[in-house]
Amino acid sequence: MIVRHRRLRDWKEIAAFFGRDERTVRRWERQRGLPVHRVSGGARNLVFAYTDELENWLRGGEPLAKEEAEEIAPTVEDPEESSEAALPVPLATPSPAWRNRRSLAIAACIVGLVAVTGAVTAVIRPALPIKVAYAPEPRVQNLYLDAVYSLGTRQAGGLTHAMQLLTEATTLDPNYADAYARLADAYNMISQYTLMPAGEAYPRALAAANRAIELEPGNAGAYAALAFTTFYWTKDFEKSRNLFEQAIDLDPDAAQTHHWYALTLMVTGETAIPLREISRAQELNSESRAIIANKALILFHAGHADEALTVLEQLSLAEPNLRSPHEYLATIYLDEGRLTDFLREYRASAEISKNNARIAIADAAEKGLRASGSEGLLPAMLDEQIRQFEKNMEPAYKVATTAAILGRVDDAIRYLEESIRRREGDTLGARIDPAFKRLRNDARYRAIVERLGFRPAEEAGA
Repeated sequence: MIVRHRRLRDWKEIAAFFGRDERTVRRWERQRGLPVHRVSGGARNLVFAYTDELENWLRGGEPLAKEEAEEIAPTVEDPEESSEAALPVPLATPSPAWRNRRSLAIAACIVGLVAVTGAVTAVIRPALPIKVAYAPEPRVQNLYLDAVYSLGTRQAGGLTHAMQLLTEATTLDPNYADAYARLADAYNMISQYTLMPAGEAYPRALAAANRAIELEPGNAGAYAALAFTTFYWTKDFEKSRNLFEQAIDLDPDAAQTHHWYALTLMVTGETAIPLREISRAQELNSESRAIIANKALILFHAGHADEALTVLEQLSLAEPNLRSPHEYLATIYLDEGRLTDFLREYRASAEISKNNARIAIADAAEKGLRASGSEGLLPAMLDEQIRQFEKNMEPAYKVATTAAILGRVDDAIRYLEESIRRREGDTLGARIDPAFKRLRNDARYRAIVERLGFRPAEEAGA
């Protein structure tokens, strides 16, 4: 079997390999047969490539223009594995003048360091060897790539399919660290979409992430998945933060890590750092609908409701089958007292996720609206939420939010306590949820926030 040196995950990485922009390498693929692969069943822009194939293309494929050839110098991935036979053939021999310019540049850097520090005091350490990417069998890698695409859909069916594919991949190849890291992602996301009880999903995510780190101690994706689980399941917020920072140190260009880090910090009540992190995630993956939706949510909690609404309304029209824009719109409309708009978006979110309990809640709320106007909507909704809760079909936390909005403080506190007892994931939202504005000065509510590990809103500057 041919060992492919390294897989490049997208157009950005392929372009970086050549030191060119994405437009150029896309043109090379169209016009010169640059060997680029596409994810099975994925969108056309979901591509990957192997460095050995790109090097072979450089050596024996379509010739480049002279000025292009002089600028491209592919690098060796691992000095320890290279040999004369394995080294890429240079496309152009550097001229003496070029070598002199390089030497002068290096000398200038050293002179600059001496000028700033007064002396060179540090010992120059040898470069660390570049890690060789693990190369699974093609069948296993295809399972992995299809799973990555399915995870990106953020849809119930896609998440379930991804979990199945990754389970098969890790069964066929129990040494494939990336597959375990993505399996941890799948369990983390499935828990968020209530497709699996948190008590089942998060321990599995924890085990998969730890297995990935055991196999590959520098696996950034595994650290990010572990940070996510540590925040939402074990609720060790400081450890989670450290794990996210470690993941970013290992791979500063992973959009998902910045994305998830931003969301966890938002839940704690921070605003500046979450906005910075989600903006960085968007820079790295500007086409991600989930990142755009969550950026709007962070903007809302940072006090920019109008900006958030503009983004979410446009996104819900462009992507009508994406759940999160409708869910976030419902939250904002409810906070603003726009109950008809709230009900429309609440129902849309319930129908997209095929949540029969919430469809029944929407039906009850609509009947209350028709019978008694806006004053009848929330009481009817609460009655149905309690019925669904008693059938274990609706979280206690959601009952608490509606009770709080209606001013039923004792009921809100009681259901919040029950939510904590049940270890519901939603409970972590209690610190920033606008539904609890009226409870901010209630000693019982503040005690609940502190039990969750947060400072009360007023102390945090909210």
